[in-house]
Amino acid sequence: MQLAAATGEIDLKYLDESGFCMWSEPSYTYYFKGEQKRLEQTKRRGRRLSIIGFLQPLISFVYGLVIGGVDRK
Repeated sequence: MQLAAATGEIDLKYLDESGFCMWSEPSYTYYFKGEQKRLEQTKRRGRRLSIIGFLQPLISFVYGLVIGGVDRK
C-alpha cells in the first residue's frame, strides 16, 4: 500500500481514535505498613474526551475533539 501511495496510484490515509477520562485519581498515596491501600471514588467523574485524527503523510493532518464518545453518526 505504501508503494502504491508513493507512485500516486492511491491516496493512503491513516485514522486513529483515542479517549480520555477527565477525572483522575491521585497518582500516589501513603499508608501505614500492613494496611491495605484504599481509594474512594467520587460520584462525579466528569465526561469522556475523545480525539480522532486523519493523517496523510507529507500532505495533511486533520483532527477533531468530541466530549463524550465517538460513534458512526
